[in-house]
Amino acid sequence: MTLHAKPARITGSAPFKQGMRALVGAVSVVAVQDANGFSAGLTATAVCSLSADPPSLLVCVNRSSTIAPGLKQDDAFSVNVLAEDQIEVAQAFGGQKTVQGPARFIYGSWARSAHDTPLLVGARVSFECVVEKVMDYATHHIVIGRVTDVHLRHPSPKALLYGDGRYISAGETEAA
Repeated sequence: MTLHAKPARITGSAPFKQGMRALVGAVSVVAVQDANGFSAGLTATAVCSLSADPPSLLVCVNRSSTIAPGLKQDDAFSVNVLAEDQIEVAQAFGGQKTVQGPARFIYGSWARSAHDTPLLVGARVSFECVVEKVMDYATHHIVIGRVTDVHLRHPSPKALLYGDGRYISAGETEAA
């Protein structure tokens, strides 16, 4: 390969999706309560820290998902980082179980924050956020959430990760 060679162009999304399977990511459930009082959520690995000052997260959400309408300016949402024992929660919110919509919340134990945001009990950490900005790119919303509260689990269990098309765990269980 020469330094001046042009990279091959990817045609179609299949090679990209296959390549992304090699990228291992933490598994989170993003959850909202919409204006009608219904809860919605989805499993996501496209979540990352954006800034420590102000504390903010970046979440990428397919515009056709049931959660997308609940992610508008100033709306509250949570990002719940899953522990290794929460695979069924990840599967339910990822569409791998037969439940849809609010029925997904039968998996896991859910509570409401003081701001009425759905929080997953037993998550490694739950971030309460307020939507600061939503940008569109192709099929997805890029959501910037300002973190308003952080709920850490102590001791912290191993993390649930997703890579190579399967769920795995990593890390050491934190001592009490």
